[in-house]
Amino acid sequence: MLGFWPVNIKLYEQAFRHRSIAQPLKDGFKNSNERLEFLGDAILGAAIAHYLFKKFPYRDEGFLTEMRSRVVSRTFLNNLAVRIGIDKMVQLDESTRGNKSIYGDTFEALLGAVYLDMGFDFTLKVILNRIIRFHVDMDEIESQDNNYKSKLINWAQRQKREV
Repeated sequence: MLGFWPVNIKLYEQAFRHRSIAQPLKDGFKNSNERLEFLGDAILGAAIAHYLFKKFPYRDEGFLTEMRSRVVSRTFLNNLAVRIGIDKMVQLDESTRGNKSIYGDTFEALLGAVYLDMGFDFTLKVILNRIIRFHVDMDEIESQDNNYKSKLINWAQRQKREV
């Protein structure tokens, strides 16, 4: 899926284990993918910021922030995870399968596992060369205008109205 063989397979097993089937360990802690998801979210945000900073050298901070938000949005990550097959690999209680955010969360957990297993530079290369290159169309993302909150605020400011 990501073009390499893991060193610590246990990390990847954990990345694909949803809390609905995780068994409690010490002090009620469950060996699920939630902690890896937290870490992967931060790694992905940094990687996307790095990519956008280099790809758009003359765009301002507001544009870069908006683009990063679109790429790391729950909807986008869920769709991306399904495209790369995570929905077929995640281990979960079947009653939770309808929850679409599980797949994007698992994708983030997978990135957290890659980071712990292989380091930041390697994870950055995986995100840039295996995910963005093949699965992310930045031109399409740039053309999307789905920030309805900003639209409403801008409209209210132009009309001199309160929201």
